[in-house]
Amino acid sequence: MKHLALTLVLLAAGVGAASAADSPFVGTWKLNVEKSKLAGESFTYTATATGFQYSNGSTVKFDFATDGKDYAVLPGRTVSWTKSGANAWDSVYKDGHGTVLSKVHRVLSADGKTMTVVSTDYHADGTTSEETDVRERVSGGPGLAGMWKEVKVNRASETMIISVPSAGHIKYEIPWQKDILEGPVDGTTSPVKGPSAPEGATIAFKQMSSTELAWTYANKSTVLQKGVDSVSSDGKSLTSTGWAPGKESEKTIEVYDKQ
Repeated sequence: MKHLALTLVLLAAGVGAASAADSPFVGTWKLNVEKSKLAGESFTYTATATGFQYSNGSTVKFDFATDGKDYAVLPGRTVSWTKSGANAWDSVYKDGHGTVLSKVHRVLSADGKTMTVVSTDYHADGTTSEETDVRERVSGGPGLAGMWKEVKVNRASETMIISVPSAGHIKYEIPWQKDILEGPVDGTTSPVKGPSAPEGATIAFKQMSSTELAWTYANKSTVLQKGVDSVSSDGKSLTSTGWAPGKESEKTIEVYDKQ
C-alpha cells in the first residue's frame, strides 16, 4: 500500500469574504495521471534479528517479519507479510478493526536491482482499484534489504469534490473512501472524518494567498505529510505538491482537471 499518508487537493475561498457561489474551487476534480509526477519517493528496508524494519526516511518507521502476523504500521493500521517465492512477498494492510485495506505483491528482478509492486486497494464504497509501481535499488541487498526509489507509478484516476461551506473554511470529499476533510484555513487542526480515516488523523489548512493553501496531515500529532495546493489562473486545474517532513527533495505532484 503506497499511500501511508493522504495526497491532498485542498483549496480555499479567496482571502476575505468570498462565498461558495463565486469560489473557483467549488466542483468536482479528477486526477490527470499523465500530467502528474507520482514517482520519486525513496524508502529503506533494513534487516533485523527478527525480520526487517521499514523507514521512509521521515516520520514513518516500523518493524515486521515475514511470518503472516499483523504488525503495527501507524495508529489504526497494521500489515502482515509472507514470502511467496525466493524473491517475492505478499502483504495485507488492515485498519484498526481488521478490515482489509490493501493487498500487495512484490517481486524482485533476477538481478535484484528492480522491484515490481502490484497493489489492490479496497475502498469504503465497495469498489477496488489497482496500482503498479516500479522501484529501483539505490543501495544495499541482497533481497529485500536496502534503499529503494520509486521510478514509475501507474495508478487509476481519482475524483474529489471540493466545496466552501462558509468564508474561511474548506471541505473536500473523497467519494470512494467516504472520507471528509474540513476545517478553517487559519492553521487550526481538525479531525479527518470517515470510515477510512485512522483514529487520531488530523488536517490543518493555512491560507497562503487567494490561490494557494498549505496543509499538514498528521496522525496522533505525528506529521506524516505536508504540502501546498494551488489553482491555475483559468480555474481549470488544481496542482497538489506534497512531501514527507524533511524530504522536500522528493516531492510528488498531482494535477487535477475540473469536470
